[in-house]
Amino acid sequence: MVTVFFWIVIVLFCIVVEMHTNAFLAIFIGTGATLAFILALVGVPFAIQALAWLVFSGGTIAFLRPWAMRKFQHHRYEIDMSKPTHTALTNLTGFVEEPVGDEKSPGRVKIQGELWRAVTDWPEALPNGTQIVVKKAYGTTLWVDPV
Repeated sequence: MVTVFFWIVIVLFCIVVEMHTNAFLAIFIGTGATLAFILALVGVPFAIQALAWLVFSGGTIAFLRPWAMRKFQHHRYEIDMSKPTHTALTNLTGFVEEPVGDEKSPGRVKIQGELWRAVTDWPEALPNGTQIVVKKAYGTTLWVDPV
């Protein structure tokens, strides 16, 4: 009977911990304790309950936690840098201040008196003084084309 209460305490403790963190560890440890609780009700020896708890908890942490982290840890305020955005700078024109190349060799453009990091899809770099137009933005990097 003591082991039944032991597992109940662990399950309740894991619930409280998981409500106050977002680590996705206590939920899997608590699930393993639930399995051990059921084994305690059936009358399985404590050593086997503890082993089942450790194996089940470890297995779910190893295999389900990575999925849970990807699924539930996404924040709405994060910007998906793989998708371009249209900004107030889209379709504005400016001039190249430092030669603008591809993503490996970004340059700088001046738009409305401000310098911005810029890249282009054009096969060759855009030299200083080239007039450009902003097509899209990834974060604070502008993708530009010559006018």
